[in-house]
Parts: sequence; structure tokens; C-alpha cells
Amino acid sequence: MRAVVIGSGIGGLLTASFLAKNGYDVTVIEKAPYIGGRFTNLEYKGFGLSTGAFHMLPHGEDGPLAHLLKLLGAEVKIVNSDPKGMIFYEGRTFSYREGWKYLGFREKARAMKLMADVRRGKLPVGEEAEMSGREWIRERVGDNEFVDLFFQSFLGWADSVLDVPAGELAREIKAALRWGGPGLIKGGCKSIPEALSMIIRMNRGRIITGKKAVEIDVEKKRVITADNDELPYDVLISNVGIKETVELIGRDNFEREYLKRVDSLRPSEGIKYNVALKGEPRVGNTVVFTLDTERINGYNEPSSLSPELAREGYTLIMLHHALQSRNVKAERKKGIEDIYRIFPNLDNEGEILLVQTYLDGNPVNRVASGQTVEDFPMSDVYIVGDAYKLPGGIEVEGIALGVMRTLERLGLGNFSDWYL
Repeated sequence: MRAVVIGSGIGGLLTASFLAKNGYDVTVIEKAPYIGGRFTNLEYKGFGLSTGAFHMLPHGEDGPLAHLLKLLGAEVKIVNSDPKGMIFYEGRTFSYREGWKYLGFREKARAMKLMADVRRGKLPVGEEAEMSGREWIRERVGDNEFVDLFFQSFLGWADSVLDVPAGELAREIKAALRWGGPGLIKGGCKSIPEALSMIIRMNRGRIITGKKAVEIDVEKKRVITADNDELPYDVLISNVGIKETVELIGRDNFEREYLKRVDSLRPSEGIKYNVALKGEPRVGNTVVFTLDTERINGYNEPSSLSPELAREGYTLIMLHHALQSRNVKAERKKGIEDIYRIFPNLDNEGEILLVQTYLDGNPVNRVASGQTVEDFPMSDVYIVGDAYKLPGGIEVEGIALGVMRTLERLGLGNFSDWYL
């Protein structure tokens, strides 16, 4: 069986690895000169930044992505965060556990009941599932400013949006209760695509960079590249997005109603700030949710686990904010003001290394969390990656859940216990 994988992002490499280990003749093509997509390292001024992600997995060594890596035998070290999270509020930074003191007695009781309901699978349904997630929290817990700011920060950091439907938020809470908090990857993002590429090649698969797909001929089952190569397939895996895959096949091959649903899908967009600070690690292996800020939603410190990601004598901080407008210049200005709010002595202690903006053709995610993504309506063609994240799956964990569903459709496993 011949499998062609378009795109070498995490979804494409994960699926290709399982296909190769199960005897498929696998060819991965990637238009960029490197593999990993937005999940690999970017060397800059002596620092190991990233092309997109934060050198961190939302659920560390206990989440869906780590599970798939273990099944593959990938040599990747993931270290869970301790504490699971911290909060920057009222000018100070503290463990998430201290956050309970900002809730009244009745609010605490209602929050505990909500978590108990979510843990046992009592999730919003019908109209309640479609309402604003943050409004749902207010109805269930109370109109508490600290709680609302926390969920705004959490969603901005985790999903690059400031709100999601209640059904999605409930599943993300369920995921956190089931699989725990985040964890850093030793060596940064690149450790995962490097490990997966090794598995693919060890199982006689090919990975070809600098090769762009320009057409998918579903009748003759072949992928045509920009340099006029024709790659025949029995199974096609697309890691380049739903809209992009539709365009490669040709919109005339799809029903009008399906195209309307595809065209309605919206991406998530954001800005990432890479900051160098002199001295030892500041917060360690954790994520800090920033409630005292106008734009920044959170930050982490990947060099606390992997000192090689920072220049000697420095530590690396990565901050992120979900875009609130299309005025990128104004958004960046507010984001930088927030950085100085968090690190008031930045001019003496370090510098902003690089600001990366993710929107238009290179968004944070091609399909923002909380939108319904259905199976691709074309035989032998499967979508993976950030356009096919299952409900409740945050970032790469959602990608991993989508890969699980794809593997099931291919008859390569049963992952029903992982779905939220």
C-alpha cells in the first residue's frame, strides 16, 4: 500500500510514522526546507526559539501526543510541569492553588461541583453547549472577575482565542482533570519531528523537503508537485489544512453545502514574543497565566529544562497573546507594554529577541478550537494537523486526537478511551 503525506507538521509525521511501521510504502513531501512545520526549533542570536509552538505540550507526558509517541517508541523526553501552572495577578506571581482565595465560599462550592460534573462526563448539551464558554462559567460559578480573567488568559494561551463554546471549554477542563497540566520537551520542539523522521526512515519511508504539492488528482489517485513529479497513492494524508486540500483537489469536486461549511471555518491568530533575561531561570518548568495584562495571555520558560535553548548567562521566556484586532502594529505595541508590566526592569535585565505574528496564510491554527470539523468526504483522503483537532484537544494534543481518529479509520488501532 502506497501512502503519500502532504506536509511534515506533527500530524503528518505522526500518521506517517504509524503507516510506515505498519508496512505502508510512505512518502512525505514538504514544501519548506525543513520538517516540523510550526513545531520545530528556530536558531536565532544564540537562542533556540521555535517556528510556532512553545517547546511545551499542554498535557505533558500524560496526554494524547505523549501516548502516541510511546506507542511508536519515539525517543523524546517530556517533563511534567511543577506546579501545573502559575498566575500573575495584582502585581505578583503565585501558584494556581492560591487562586482559590479569590473565590467566595459559595463560588468555591459551585466551582467544585462544576469540576465534579465535568470529571464524570456531565457536559453541556444542546443550546447550553453552544453558548459562550466564559458566560457558562459565570452562570455555573458566579460573576467573579478573577475567574473570568483566568479563563480569558487560559483560552488565549491554550487556544489563541478569548472564548470558545461551552461544550469545548468543558471538554478542555475535562482534559486537564484527566491528563493534568503541561510539560516541557527536552531539547525543545525539534526533538519530536526529529524522532518521528527517524522512525519513518528506519521503516523505509521517504521524507522529501522543498517539494510542493500543486494538485491532487483523486480519479487517478496521484499527487502532482510543482516540479511535475507524479506521486501515486492508495492512501493520501493531508497536513496542509481542509481549505487548502479542497483547493488542491478542486472545488468542483465537492457539494455546495460542504464548501459552505469549509468556507465558514475560521483560524486562530496570535503573536509570540521571545525574551532573553540575564541570570538563572525565573519560574521554572510551568506556564504563567497573566491576568494583569491587556494583551499577553501567558508565558513559559523552556530553557529551565533545556539550558541549551538560551545563550550562556541567559534564560529564555516565551510569551503569547491572541489577536484582538487586525491592527497588528497596535496589537504588538500593547503586547510589548504588557511585557514591561511583567518584567519592569527588562531594559537592564535583557531584551526582546524576536516578535512572531501568526495570521492569514500562517495562523496559529488553521481551524480555531470549538468549531465542528467533520471527516473529509473523499475516499482514501484524510485530513490531519491543526485543521482536524477533536473536541477538547488543546493545540498539539488536539492534533494527536485527530491522528488517533484517522488511524482508527485506517484500521490501525482503537483509541476510543482517549476521546473527550
